[in-house]
Amino acid sequence: MSNKDVLTGQAPSNAPSQDASIEELGIAKVPTSQQTKKPAELFFVWCAANIGILGVVYGAIIVSFGLSFFQSLLAAIVGVASFSLVGMSSIAGKIGRTTTLTLSRSSFGKKGNIAPTSFCWINLMGWEAVNIITGTLTLVALFAALGFAETTMTTVISLILFGGLTVLVSMLGQNTVLMMQKWITRTFGAMTLFVVLYLMATADWETIMALPSGSWITGFLPAVSIIAAGTGISWAIAGADYSRDQSPSSSHRGIFNSVVGGAALPLIMLMLTGILLTAQIPDLASHENPISAIGRLLPSWMAVPYLAAAVAGIVTIAVLSLYSASLNLLSMGIKLKQRTAVALDAVLVLGVALYVLFVSGDFLGPFISFLIFCGVFLAAWAAIFMTDFLTKHRHSGYSDEELFGDTGINKPTLACWVVGSLAGLMVSNTGFIDGPFAVGIFADSSLGLFISFLVSMVLYRIILKKNA
Repeated sequence: MSNKDVLTGQAPSNAPSQDASIEELGIAKVPTSQQTKKPAELFFVWCAANIGILGVVYGAIIVSFGLSFFQSLLAAIVGVASFSLVGMSSIAGKIGRTTTLTLSRSSFGKKGNIAPTSFCWINLMGWEAVNIITGTLTLVALFAALGFAETTMTTVISLILFGGLTVLVSMLGQNTVLMMQKWITRTFGAMTLFVVLYLMATADWETIMALPSGSWITGFLPAVSIIAAGTGISWAIAGADYSRDQSPSSSHRGIFNSVVGGAALPLIMLMLTGILLTAQIPDLASHENPISAIGRLLPSWMAVPYLAAAVAGIVTIAVLSLYSASLNLLSMGIKLKQRTAVALDAVLVLGVALYVLFVSGDFLGPFISFLIFCGVFLAAWAAIFMTDFLTKHRHSGYSDEELFGDTGINKPTLACWVVGSLAGLMVSNTGFIDGPFAVGIFADSSLGLFISFLVSMVLYRIILKKNA
């Protein structure tokens, strides 16, 4: 395949170079000779992608819905189960041998797919900004643990250092990043386990167990949807990006279990940490710098290595987001080289990070609004993508014509996505767009994600039955 074909997503004019790297392939199909990876490698990819210290804040957010300890723990587990969507899109990646949003062309059409892909790109840009902000705040917390005052200058230095690390690591190539992730996952995972054991030994269990039970409808379900929006729903758009070079001999069950298990193990452990911390830091979910609050709670001999490992973990998460975002640009047909696309994405997210860190000063408020707003659109897309895969491509695969041909716009499918997304928005208060029907059980909740998913799935299944 020529460079032009790779970068614009046109139909392949010839087979890709057999020795081209994953980065050089762009969105082209991975040659069968390069499908050599095993499911176990996906475990480390998704473990590293979800072992960031933000998971601790998720735990605090769950408790903020007024839930008891057992309700909070159950909400964490059910919310993380949304990573089943990533497991399924990863199986689709092995079958289709290309990126998730390129596979999405099979249901939306090549031009019709531009709309959901554009929104997925915006979502990844938002997450990249979250990663930059979280990494900067973690470095600030690290400096504080070392005895430096938390000043504007400290934040500026932390932002420059973290941004530089992210750009440097992103230039090392995907294979190098995956190798780094394995060691970072083991190191930070071991430290997190140690912190969890420390917190369990020192926690005020009387206060934790005395937390009153909250409403299952207006407390538990919204908490689940927030976690689902920030984990499985957000990452579903990138599953195939990291599984397209899986060996043909890799079992679907092995891929699914590696992806879901790799994400669930660190997320549940980190959220348990956040739930335990709320007994000692009740306002953790609304703290201006929750990571700094966590650092102050731990003894310095524990806080310094833990926060240092956390920074390294967030760097690799940021690189994954940048990589998937650049692939989305290629899926839309934007003619940019991989490094140029990454550079463009980096400039945009830096602007968002600067605003949050130095102008608004509020991190968690915009973050939750971002999760809810993006979640309704991504949930609608995920419903269509998964239904399309399970009913049409699970056994027969994807044809080159579906993925790279001039298939135009599939208007009925696009309408399903738009209607489902609007239905979710109608019953959601996102903080900057308030739905007219966000009242009763929908007021101050995020149940719109479930509505969006169900409406799009039902409408798309109706269309498939009519065309059968």
